[in-house]
Parts: sequence; structure tokens; C-alpha cells
Amino acid sequence: MRARILIIIILFISTSVSGIEPDSLKPEAVGPLPSGQEIRKSLVRKGKSLGIVTVVGYINAKPSEVYRALTNPDLLHRIFPKVKKNEQRYRQGNLYHFYSELAFPWPLEDRWSLNETRFYPSQYAISWKRIDGSIKVNEGAWRLHPYRNGTLMIYRVRFDPGLSLVPDWLVEYGMEQEAPSIIKNVRSYFASI
Repeated sequence: MRARILIIIILFISTSVSGIEPDSLKPEAVGPLPSGQEIRKSLVRKGKSLGIVTVVGYINAKPSEVYRALTNPDLLHRIFPKVKKNEQRYRQGNLYHFYSELAFPWPLEDRWSLNETRFYPSQYAISWKRIDGSIKVNEGAWRLHPYRNGTLMIYRVRFDPGLSLVPDWLVEYGMEQEAPSIIKNVRSYFASI
């Protein structure tokens, strides 16, 4: 009986302490929507933890096309050029574990993380959360919504590379600069095909 109660408590704690979920990425929850080629970004800080960056932008392609591009391993280096390696280590249904290596500028060493990744094809969404690695925090989600004649992409991330000499404000600045590049890279891909 005690073992059952312990299992229930563990399940409750593990499901209640969740990361960034695609269900929270709705157009009405992100404020005014961008117009044209504008990309909106915001940083929200709660307490002493690193902030969460949210990026919203329009892509001139259907959500199904954008989802296929974002989840296509052959396009990984084109859309995510900072990802040096991304290897699937485990899969059960829509739950995957990916080992990823990220390139960092000299003189910093490249960093890695093992991420628990969930795919939500019916929502055109994905979420991930670091479970191991030299990267301290890597969690986020993106979701695609039909918008005008294309796609509204909402992308939210919290990232800490685990570099002890780099202050939090610089990590947050890097997130704010890097996160919009994903929307720019997807736009560039669709403009070229």
C-alpha cells in the first residue's frame, strides 16, 4: 500500500513540475501579433531564475509545410546552424530522446544536452526539456498556427549553457539575439524553394 502511495506521489510531482508546454503557446496569450516581416520577442523573468524568451513571427507557408521542414533531419543544419549534432537515442510513440551538440564561439567549448522531446503533430508543435548534459538548462516549445495565408510561429525557450564565468544577463541577451534566428532561417528556407 505504501509503495502505491509513493508511486502516486512521484507521478503527481513529475507531472505537475512541467516545462514549457505547447498548449500555452496561443496567439491570444502573446499580446499583439507581428505584422509583415516583424518578429516580436519578449523576455519574462520570474524571481532569480533565468528568463524565458518568447518569439513570434509570420512564415509565408502552410503550418503543415513548416512543421515538415522543422522536423526534417535533412534540414537540421540549414534551419538550426548552431546544432552540430542531433542523434536520436530513444523513441516510444511521440516521445524521443535526442543527444544534441551545440557550437559555441571561440574560446568557449561546445556544449551538449540529452533532451526529452515530444512531438505533437496534430497541433504542429514540439516541446523539449534537458535531462542530462553540460548544458545546464534547455527547455522550450514551439507551436505553429494558421495565420493569414501562412503560419504564425510561437517559440518559447529557457536556456542556460552552464558557463560559470558568463553572467545571467549575458546568457539572456544571447537568447534574445539567437531565438529569432530560427524564424529567420525558416523564412529563408521557404524563400529559396
